[in-house]
Amino acid sequence: IVNEQMMRNAFGKGIKDLRSNYSVKTIAAIAGMLGCPSFYNLGCSLYFVIFGELMMLIALVATLYANRLIPRMDDDLLTAAGNLTRFRKINAEWIKYGIPTMVVWLGWLIVELFSGEEFTAGQAYAMIGGIAAGLTVGMCIGLRIRREIMRGVDELMAQIKEMQNM
Repeated sequence: IVNEQMMRNAFGKGIKDLRSNYSVKTIAAIAGMLGCPSFYNLGCSLYFVIFGELMMLIALVATLYANRLIPRMDDDLLTAAGNLTRFRKINAEWIKYGIPTMVVWLGWLIVELFSGEEFTAGQAYAMIGGIAAGLTVGMCIGLRIRREIMRGVDELMAQIKEMQNM
């Protein structure tokens, strides 16, 4: 009984860690949605801003959907394992869509910066440098969070197997 209680406590901590990592992703998506209109103020086209908003909205909806799959403490082990399997698959697949979409967005941004008359070449290069630095830091943080999430899911799945074997 004590061993089972210890397993439940460890399971609960793992779930809490997953939820906190997903809170960071949710906040990032909301911040992205709030920041997209500033590109219009900088002289980028309305279509570019709409594309950025849609990209962030899809990321937010996918994050919220995946967050619903994180098990609750009162879920039975079979339900928890099924939800974690779907949750892991969504996280593994998301990078296949997120990276190409980001590449398209960045390419479009470069075209926007150099095609308009709002920016001199020096300003455009400075913006690209700032965006590249922000993108590098953001990707490092995002990939670290993704790795923590995947490791957390694997640990929770191992704990579920142990609890099923008790």
